This record gives sequence, structure tokens and C-alpha cells, in this order.
Amino acid sequence: LVSVVMLTSLAEAQNNFRADRKVTGDVYRPYTARTYSRHAINHGQILHHYSQHDQSVPKETAEEHASEARRNITAFGKELAKLEAEFKNDAEAMKLIKSIRSHHQQASEHCTMLEECCKDNADGKRIASCCADMVKHLRAADEAHEQLLKHLKIPVPTPAAKKEEANTKPKKS
Repeated sequence: LVSVVMLTSLAEAQNNFRADRKVTGDVYRPYTARTYSRHAINHGQILHHYSQHDQSVPKETAEEHASEARRNITAFGKELAKLEAEFKNDAEAMKLIKSIRSHHQQASEHCTMLEECCKDNADGKRIASCCADMVKHLRAADEAHEQLLKHLKIPVPTPAAKKEEANTKPKKS
């Protein structure tokens, strides 16, 4: 019985984590994907905020945020493809990746509309609408990505400030 439990545990560990993940940098891939996703959300939120408060957004500002959102959405998709290849034998992971991909695709389509809005005249209401839809799908993809991290038992990195605080607090004697 102990042998069966050990072999099952070993098989599960090998399924999710190869021994060379740190050496190849694959151990950081889920974090990188998360970072790109969050940056795209931030650019969408900022542009949405600008467009909510002004009738029009300066064209340069609108194009800058739209292009950064696009760059991060594209990078998120590339990182997701690498995760997909790494965990292709994990049915639950693939289900979550499929959900992420669906929202990612919709966010990308709204980003394309946003880029077109920015080229025309940077009308605040049109930009706000594109941003709201894009951010909605990016957040849904981000939530599914968080579920994927939990499923894969990948810990969310601790913020640097908290680590530094923990290291600088005086120890009780």
C-alpha cells in the first residue's frame, strides 16, 4: 500500500514539475504570464479612466496605452502557449487553459477595436466602451489563470516589500 501511494505521489509530482524547471526558467513561466496579463489590465484601466473623465483622450496617450495593452496581450498569449505545451497531459490544466484562451481571444478582439478607436479621433466614449470590454475579458482570463496556478500548486510570489519587512523586523529575544 505504501509503495502504491509513493508511486502515485511521484507520478503526480513528475506530471506537474520536471526536475530541470529552474534551470530552464520554466518554473517562472506562470509568473511571467501573470505579469503580462496584469500589465494589460492596468493599461486598459488607465485608458478607461482617462476616457471616463474627458470627452476625448489625447491621441498619443490613447495609442501608447493601446499599443502597450496589445504588446502585453500578445506576450501573455505566447507564455500561455508554452504553459499549454508543458501541461498538455493534465486534463484539468488544459480545461483551464482553454478558458483562459477563450477570454484572451475576446480581449484581443476588443484590443483591436480599441486600437482602431485610437487611430480615428480618440473619442472618450468609444474608448471607454472598448476598454471596459477588454478589461472584463482580461480579468476573467486572470481569474482562470489564478485557478490554474492553484491547480498546479504553484505558489503566488510574495511581494518584495513584505519579504523585506519580514527580514528587517527585530527578532524577539
